[in-house]
Amino acid sequence: MPNTTDQNEPPGPGPTREAIAHRAYELFLQRGSAPGYELDDWLQAEAELAAEAAKLAEEDAGEPPTDAVSSPGRTRRPGTRERASGRRTIRP
Repeated sequence: MPNTTDQNEPPGPGPTREAIAHRAYELFLQRGSAPGYELDDWLQAEAELAAEAAKLAEEDAGEPPTDAVSSPGRTRRPGTRERASGRRTIRP
């Protein structure tokens, strides 16, 4: 199967060409399918999706990691439980 990745598409987060095309088509339908506004639809779709991606990235950056301990500045390894105290009980 041939590689369908667009070499001009910037890497990283952000809207894909497919997502932009889908949104532009939705805008086209909302306008009553009138031709002649393809570039306007594309640019609006691109701007909407880029703003949405930036908002999601900003929200993700503001949230603490899900595995962080409630004490500030301390994190724990995933899959471990926090102890009530630093002492261990050794049973015979």
